[in-house]
This record gives sequence, structure tokens and C-alpha cells, in this order.
Amino acid sequence: MICYLDCSQNDCCHNKGGSCCLGGVKVHHAGQSDAVCRSYRNNEAYANAATDNAPPSAETAVRCDDTGCRHNAAYRCRAPHVHIEESGCGPRCVSRIEK
Repeated sequence: MICYLDCSQNDCCHNKGGSCCLGGVKVHHAGQSDAVCRSYRNNEAYANAATDNAPPSAETAVRCDDTGCRHNAAYRCRAPHVHIEESGCGPRCVSRIEK
């Protein structure tokens, strides 16, 4: 399933203008009610890797191991819109909804 993804984690090397250069991202259950983007790579550590990737796209496949999220179906996100934002625990999926 393809989701519309927007990301405000501006220090990620895969982020170009709020869209992701990866064809798919992985979201990981990180706590009681948190899920974070595991595809995040800090652009300081990885230089300009985004320039080597495919062009950014808002349509992205999202794999997720957060079985407590209502959007998870067999480790695929079926939310029509996924938003990743900066937070203290890492780039957090704010589209997560408890089952």
C-alpha cells in the first residue's frame, strides 16, 4: 500500500522539501504510544545522501511493526496520510492511532 507521506525531520538525509527520497520507509514501535521512522539518517553523518537517491516523492510505502496502531495491517501502513515530525525520541509518526 502506498501512503501520502510528509516529513518535517529536516535533518534527515532522505528529506527534500518535506518529501522522502526513499521508495519506502520503516516505522518502528518505540514505546507505549510512540512510533519512530527507522529509515531516518542524520544528514551530518551521511553527508548529502539524498542527492544520490531517487527524486523525492510524497507517495511512499510504509512498513511498520507497531501492531498497536489502528493503521497497521500485516506490517504495512494503510493510513492514507502519514506525517513524520521531529521529536526527542527521533522522527515520530504522528499519524499513529491506538487500536
